[in-house]
Amino acid sequence: MLGFIARTGAVVCLARDGMSALQLAADHEPRVLILDYNLPDMTGLQLAERLRPALPSAAMIMMSGRIDGMSEQTLQNLGIRVFLNKPVPLGLLRQAVVKLLNGSVAPVRPVATNGWLSAGLGGVR
Repeated sequence: MLGFIARTGAVVCLARDGMSALQLAADHEPRVLILDYNLPDMTGLQLAERLRPALPSAAMIMMSGRIDGMSEQTLQNLGIRVFLNKPVPLGLLRQAVVKLLNGSVAPVRPVATNGWLSAGLGGVR
């Protein structure tokens, strides 16, 4: 996955847990962060909450195979722009990263009574 995203020209760093991610973010000030919900030491939401004050303009992508405990409002409040259900098609992930790097991801307004997260479909914010 890392090599696939790196082919976009982006510099890619990998952290295997939340504390490592916090340190990498402080060292590199990334423009786009890809967060997994299930981390060994915290959830992706907790990580996003800790990263947001230090990186107010960074775009965040959340990935998860489960959506219980998450709400669209929580993701929106943390500034998470994209949610992708696992398994994540690499092409879709790469496309989201490129769009976020270029600043071209526009908010999506759900048209159904069930939003993109509650439907379990994932989507672009």
